[in-house]
Amino acid sequence: MTPLVEAVLDKENFTLEELLDEEEIIQECKALNSRLINFLRDRAQVEQLLRYIVEEPPEDAENKRTFKFPFIACEIFTCEIDVILKTLVEEEELMNLLFSFLEPNRPHSAFLAGYFSKVVVCLMIRKTVPLMNYVQAHQDVFRQLVDLIGITSIMEVLVRLVGADDHVYPNFIDVMQWLAESNLLEMIVDKLNPTCPPEVHAGIYCSLKSGFKKL
Repeated sequence: MTPLVEAVLDKENFTLEELLDEEEIIQECKALNSRLINFLRDRAQVEQLLRYIVEEPPEDAENKRTFKFPFIACEIFTCEIDVILKTLVEEEELMNLLFSFLEPNRPHSAFLAGYFSKVVVCLMIRKTVPLMNYVQAHQDVFRQLVDLIGITSIMEVLVRLVGADDHVYPNFIDVMQWLAESNLLEMIVDKLNPTCPPEVHAGIYCSLKSGFKKL
């Protein structure tokens, strides 16, 4: 354990922010530091990590709240530590919080969209079944992804979800049947409307070229 992270963990009342401020935290996560992971796997900490990723910081926020903490939060999730990901996928409220980033009233900065997308892709790789089960149970997720198809990282998530195959998802046939019965392709084609900006049309082209052949 690095001395600085250890010093924070040894405090009687330390905060998540104190840990996120330590440069060695990702190194310690990758080293599977048990004290650190036992703290980070707690529901309250997972929730706060998600909030750094999906919620825009206040305008008067410090630089570390605006840039450092969202970056570190994303890196913690993408370290693919099973118990941390397990806390997330087994709690529907936390999954709702993650996917709340897609809601139409959000700013959807490309900066945070990239972090959101990395976390979702991580779940798709490491927690495929619960992620796909969640998406199937919340059909608005695909509609919201299509609405944001002009953001490259969001488009990539959509392509990966539609492109899931039986190598990563045992219920592949069920998902393909469900997608075929949905109006996903129609939603995408609707975005070819001339009133939509060029980046949306570009996202649709890339999506159709990359992963929507199954539809």
